[in-house]
Amino acid sequence: MELYVMDADGSNVRRLTDKEGYDGGPFYSADGNRIVWRRFEPDGKTAEIWTMNADGSAQRPVTDLGVMSWAPYFHPSGDYIIFTNNAHGYANFELYIVDAAGERAPVRVTNTPGFDGLPVFTPDGEKLAWASSRTTTKQAQIFIADWNDAAARELLGLPPAGETGADAAANKAPSVDPANAPPLPATNTAISPDDLRAHAEALTAPAMAGRRTGTAGSRLATDYVARAMAAIGLEPAAELAGAPEASWFQPYTFTAGVEVEDATQLAMLGGDGVPVPLTLEQDWRPLPFSGTGAIEPAGVAFAGYGIVAPGDDGSQDYNSYGDLDVSGQWVLALRDLPAGLDAERRQALVEYADPRYKALVAREQGARGLILAPGPETPVKDQLLSIAQEAGAGAGSLPVVSLSSAAATKLAAAAGADLAALQRQADTGEAAATALAGVQLAADIRLRRTQGQDRNVLGRLQAGDTPSERVLVIGAHVDHIGDGRGLSSRDALEGRIHPGADDNASGVAALLEIAEHLAARRAQGELGLSQDIVFAAWTGEELGRLGSAAFVEALATTTGREDGKIGGPVTAYLNLDMVGRLDEYLYVQGVGSSDAWRGELERRNVPVGLPLRLQADAYLPTDTTSFYLAGVPVLSFFTGAHADYNTPDDTAERLNYDGLTRIARLVGLMSGALAESGQAPAYVAQEKPGTGASRANLRAYFGTIPAYADAEVAGVLLDGVAKGGPAEAGGLRAGDVITAVAGRSIENIYDYTYALNALKVGEPVLVQVRRDGQPAQLTVTPVARQ
Repeated sequence: MELYVMDADGSNVRRLTDKEGYDGGPFYSADGNRIVWRRFEPDGKTAEIWTMNADGSAQRPVTDLGVMSWAPYFHPSGDYIIFTNNAHGYANFELYIVDAAGERAPVRVTNTPGFDGLPVFTPDGEKLAWASSRTTTKQAQIFIADWNDAAARELLGLPPAGETGADAAANKAPSVDPANAPPLPATNTAISPDDLRAHAEALTAPAMAGRRTGTAGSRLATDYVARAMAAIGLEPAAELAGAPEASWFQPYTFTAGVEVEDATQLAMLGGDGVPVPLTLEQDWRPLPFSGTGAIEPAGVAFAGYGIVAPGDDGSQDYNSYGDLDVSGQWVLALRDLPAGLDAERRQALVEYADPRYKALVAREQGARGLILAPGPETPVKDQLLSIAQEAGAGAGSLPVVSLSSAAATKLAAAAGADLAALQRQADTGEAAATALAGVQLAADIRLRRTQGQDRNVLGRLQAGDTPSERVLVIGAHVDHIGDGRGLSSRDALEGRIHPGADDNASGVAALLEIAEHLAARRAQGELGLSQDIVFAAWTGEELGRLGSAAFVEALATTTGREDGKIGGPVTAYLNLDMVGRLDEYLYVQGVGSSDAWRGELERRNVPVGLPLRLQADAYLPTDTTSFYLAGVPVLSFFTGAHADYNTPDDTAERLNYDGLTRIARLVGLMSGALAESGQAPAYVAQEKPGTGASRANLRAYFGTIPAYADAEVAGVLLDGVAKGGPAEAGGLRAGDVITAVAGRSIENIYDYTYALNALKVGEPVLVQVRRDGQPAQLTVTPVARQ
């Protein structure tokens, strides 16, 4: 199949292409001077995007992805192209952009399972229209969205509209974002308490607003770090992760939250069948993990507190549903736990009172939907549960709504029932389940899962004139929890800014001081490097190490590691997370990831004299886990938890700067020695994770490491499995998506946690997974959790 052009009257037919294979889907650029099209290989399995002049000359590919890339379309400026490809799975098509010259790596635009394709820009370039299957029926429909040309240019490393490439190249260092960005402090090349304080105060300044991932505060913080790296004399290093050359930033996208769309509605129908609408945000609210779509009128049943809990021996111990059949009906369940139970009994049931668990139970009972409401006799701070969404937590298929106590009482009364009386019965622990005859609910739930974007900052201290093939990575996460809402704030008041001085302005300050000190030694000829040192400031750690995981995934892709391992390109990873409150000890975690660590730490600590506590476990709740799972030896430095953790009281003036100085010197000595050596520490695979990476309330141990960051996967995607654990023995591996455990359907991480909690130690269970898009079944035998 070849491309031809002709005059509008059908005359003057001219052939443009002459290559074996399929050439198709051509579009002109807005000025009519260029043509973009897709070219399939002769076997029809892959296609790339090509461009040429309108007369057929200057033909060149702009992608080389080895997948099916098609449906290209020029931005009206002609500077870049949007297209579709299936790099993330045979049936998962996403939109990408690439510069028109094909000189930079393509950048992903959409991130939704299914089909996103056939994109076109409006003539002014301010809107994008495309076909997408992100609908309730999964049938493709036309979508339209605002288009941010400036952001697209930044991601592609292109100059602003109207600016030449020469203009853009003139300013290598990143510019200050807004006018209120803190200035860079004047620092010296020696690691000092004053310099550390200056960086910590800048990163905790009011303008940073707690540095929450995806916010303007995070952008200010990453801007500050990049400017500091440029001032130190580092080289931009984001090209390691597929970003354009000479870029400090590696961008990535994530699920940021859930928004309720205007057409969302819930109505109650009595015996006359006339719908009585309930008021959104006053009477009710859909929950962020709710299923979506239109729900025809269905009956309602009351199921007490909606709890089904197994006993210690695995037998059923508590069942709010009793013998009531709720198939096809809405279930009305009270929030929290029965008030009349003794403390020990309530403690045993507390994990089963979680709204997500109640939704799982209702789904397994065959319910059409779940209504959660506070009992009329239960005092609550908020009548409606929060819409806040945990990043990466994932949605479910069952409609789940929060109802106010008044609306729930009205619902029960329409069926002739007294909700207060039903609550008093349920509070005793007795089964109070009953059908609420004569009343129905109908709903249309429309939720939009919003995508956020943030970026990592990457700078390189080069060993030679060109980048080395192997690098040592030193990192610290720069993000914190903003005002704490929807995250793990420990503040008694809501909405106050959490500065995050120890967590983790302390780590970033140390990172910058180490970089400046080593760069000065390198410039003075005092440090002879055998490999480059990459300094990284991650975002997304507070949401589940999103930034470091994005870097590892991107590096594995750019280096051609199909197994996701980066132990060759990265010799070791050192992490600084909460290092500003040195009291009795500096905890060094992950020592068991290499046999070389204990001796190296002992040697480098001699001139510093820090009191060290070494911990072997490498499965840690910080960015080291992203690297360790990818085959890299790791160390994480940590001064311990404290009362100000995740509160507004974690401020810069409370840091121990003398202690932080000593810690930075130790890590600097470690970094310099490792980078001077041509030898990489040998990686040691640990037998199983310690308690820091496990859910302590689970009775049985499975040995899986879920990828919490991916909220769009139906099931639970595995980042890896513990060496020697039950999951590995049963054949599970990284990349598997768990869809069922012991017959229980798994739609998200919460379903998975609850399923594991019901397992018996030593009893084999069937685990269903999707592996490379195909279903598979394995048998795993859980062991006792130590």
